[in-house]
Amino acid sequence: MRQLQVLRKLVLGTFIGFLIIFAHYLLQDPLSPFGFGGLRSHVCRIRPDWEDSSPSQLLYGTVEANKLPVVGDAAFIGNPNRCLLAGPRLNQYQSSQDRNWIDVRWGEVQQRCTGGRYKPATEFVTQDLWHQAPKEMEIETQTGTRGRTAIVLRTWDDYNYSEARRVWLRALITETALHSAGDYEVFLLVNVKNNDIRLDQDKTAYEQALREFVPEEFRDMALLYNTRVLESWYPKVEEHGAQDQMYQALQIFSHKFRHFTHVWQLEMDLRLTSHVHTTLESTVAFARAQPRRNLWERNGRFYIPELYNGSYEAFAAAVDADIGDTGIWGPVPTKDFEPYGPQPPSRSMVDWGVNEDADLISLMPMIDPVGTDWIYEDRVYGFADGVATPRRAAFVSMTRASGRLLRLISKAQRERGQWVVSEATLETFALLHGLKAVTVPHPIAFEDGVTAEAADADINHGPAHSKAGGKAPSMSYTTGGFIPGPWFHASYWFAADEAPNYWHQYLDGKCMPPMLLHPVKDE
Repeated sequence: MRQLQVLRKLVLGTFIGFLIIFAHYLLQDPLSPFGFGGLRSHVCRIRPDWEDSSPSQLLYGTVEANKLPVVGDAAFIGNPNRCLLAGPRLNQYQSSQDRNWIDVRWGEVQQRCTGGRYKPATEFVTQDLWHQAPKEMEIETQTGTRGRTAIVLRTWDDYNYSEARRVWLRALITETALHSAGDYEVFLLVNVKNNDIRLDQDKTAYEQALREFVPEEFRDMALLYNTRVLESWYPKVEEHGAQDQMYQALQIFSHKFRHFTHVWQLEMDLRLTSHVHTTLESTVAFARAQPRRNLWERNGRFYIPELYNGSYEAFAAAVDADIGDTGIWGPVPTKDFEPYGPQPPSRSMVDWGVNEDADLISLMPMIDPVGTDWIYEDRVYGFADGVATPRRAAFVSMTRASGRLLRLISKAQRERGQWVVSEATLETFALLHGLKAVTVPHPIAFEDGVTAEAADADINHGPAHSKAGGKAPSMSYTTGGFIPGPWFHASYWFAADEAPNYWHQYLDGKCMPPMLLHPVKDE
């Protein structure tokens, strides 16, 4: 019997590896139709006479053999051997005599480019969005489904829409909404600092603020909100600022735009060296292929390929060897909390979760914050178990969340005043509800000289269930301030200073594999 179980796990591991590789190779080509969300070979143009906005016009090069990033693998967000050339990709979005953007309205363009496949969403893009909080929160229980995806870019009313930033916005919208024929739609979510403006009640004031804070080109895809709006929706939550409640506006968005089954929250200072749609769809494919067995424990570690001969399957096997059958399996219990996730099957079903769409995709490890000395470790409100409430947190709040997860959080905050800070919000509620959550190990580069062994000792020194956590992890901000580590020279983090250098190398013509770069603030 034991031999049969070992054989079954071996076959399952091979099958999962095949799924990941198969999805990866399908997504290498930006014209490859990978189920829902696949790129369309005949896509809508920004303007009828602008032919080069098609994905078929993009040019690629071959990545030369070089030192691989210490953390993660580009294969999970695209083709690691191919680079998308920056010049042909981005030059078409610059202002010139041949390209006058004054008449472009990106909300209208996105709606036109659905080809009538979807009902226009712009009819909701008014101050009415924030009206009439639902009296009762009915939460759907179906899991693992996929529909349209919204990309919500968070920004402030004083954001500087420089030419370089506009170029990036135009590219991002085109590569997602237009190249998918509407499977994706992009919005700006603008935080208005003036709390005296009654955005939820005064249409004239709302429209005046919209004209003042958002360039006309992007105005019909923008949504304005301020703290007053959040206070009216969530009176039982004491904090409403972006530092503590980055997801509240997104929660309201999920109520009003229920036809989006998933929402990517991205920041304006994120840059991608790869085709945006291909990258996002690759993360979805990776997440979908993951089994739930010891998934939270994999989520809690950085994947360092060199230590596993470049094999994610070997990494997963190492986690299984550490955890065995003691890992999280279904909702994590806590007092006076009703989970909405599915009931877990027998632990013998080691393939549970394979081919299930994730309710949460994170781009950083989801760690157990207890015992980390994180500055917000004890910020837990409304839960019966207080600071003993099981939690998870990820530092850098760029995620894809299901509408269901966002509405579950909204219900808990409105009805019971249950909340944690931004970096722990989606992660904690996914944990407690037993929803599928996946960390995608995209490549993160450190400065030259950081070895795999040294990085592992620094960033994976926590307990087995949360190796990227433990006492004072260097990727967090602790009560004693920042902890020395490799992160200030990382290509992706919340306070790194190296991301702009990578981005400018890319713009200058360097052939770079798929990478997410953050923050890039100097444009």
